[in-house]
Amino acid sequence: MVELVREKKILNRLIIMVLVTIPLFALLGGTPFLTFNIKELSNFLPGIYFVAIITLLFWIINIGLLLLAEKISFLKKIFPRAAISIIVGIFLSTSIFYFFTWNSPPPVRIEAINSGEGRIISFTVGNKSKTFKFSETDSNMVSAEPPGFKMPPRPLFFFPQIVRSITIDLIILTLCELVFLYFRKQKIESENARLKQSNLEAKNNQLKMQLHPHFLFNSLNTLRLLLKKDANKAEDYLLKLSEMLRFSTTSAMHDTVAVEDELKLCLSYLQMQKVRFGEMLHFSIINPQLYSTKGQLPVYSLQLLAENAIKHNAFTNETPLTIFIDYNALTNMITVKNKLQPKRMMEVTTKVGLKNLEERYQLLGNEEIIVENKGDEFVVKIKVLPPNQKGKDVIS
Repeated sequence: MVELVREKKILNRLIIMVLVTIPLFALLGGTPFLTFNIKELSNFLPGIYFVAIITLLFWIINIGLLLLAEKISFLKKIFPRAAISIIVGIFLSTSIFYFFTWNSPPPVRIEAINSGEGRIISFTVGNKSKTFKFSETDSNMVSAEPPGFKMPPRPLFFFPQIVRSITIDLIILTLCELVFLYFRKQKIESENARLKQSNLEAKNNQLKMQLHPHFLFNSLNTLRLLLKKDANKAEDYLLKLSEMLRFSTTSAMHDTVAVEDELKLCLSYLQMQKVRFGEMLHFSIINPQLYSTKGQLPVYSLQLLAENAIKHNAFTNETPLTIFIDYNALTNMITVKNKLQPKRMMEVTTKVGLKNLEERYQLLGNEEIIVENKGDEFVVKIKVLPPNQKGKDVIS
């Protein structure tokens, strides 16, 4: 709560509420409801001052209790704070009320007592007083100063002012609680949003890193096999792998890259696989407009789809695998598709690649990928993200 009070927004809001409520409560609590004449305002100034002072004190008390709640645990609950606030408020308002009544007596005061000989009445105007007596047999008021005359005792509590004081205190207590609850809620929401963003960034980095080792292990295994069969192909393959590793190094700090760069990465990957499989593998860019498309894609998105097509299909020289990459400018979607050529012995797949790509799209732009299994054809469609999406050109 101390941190909340230190925030300028809350402090400014409390100051505004203090400045507004003091004169408002003072006018409402210090003047009569029905019989009021502007000429008689001076008669009610003590009441206005009284309500203004207790309003300011109640603000100080309730804000102070909120600050103490950081050090005293039971004050964190509203009911103990309300009880303490009311008790202290009643004590202070009673003390201040009697101070005003002693130092600012009403302009006209009439007090009376009954005696054995009739009724004795004392009139006080300002600092001057006069006492009279009259009886049922003699209604004429006779000036008198009877010995032993005592003014009636003042009540312990002046009921209307106490009720007003408690009401003002409870209103201020409620306003303080509402202000702090509102800003505490805002702070919690802001903190949750920050933590969520940090979590999303960490998760996105984790998803990207899951792709790197998978690709590298497959590439090194392929290179090992090529070195035994064809040194020239192995050299070509190694050059393509170096390009891939350079891309991996420069793109490690980015969530997305330009479509052009991701396409270059995907084509480099396919050319590497072409070195390995020869005529068993083909790929084609259907719409050349894809080369000049502006926008961003998650890192390794197209490469992942191409890798999945190669991983989950059987292909030979007689039945080669062809991967088609298309672009629809109207929907701003890139499509990667291939004919389904199931392997005789299907590998157990967790579909972690597509799942990771789908999660990354959710994290980056709240977008979804479209996966269609048409029986004889497998299709995946991904959205081109806006050009201002976080990313950087990494392939020259």
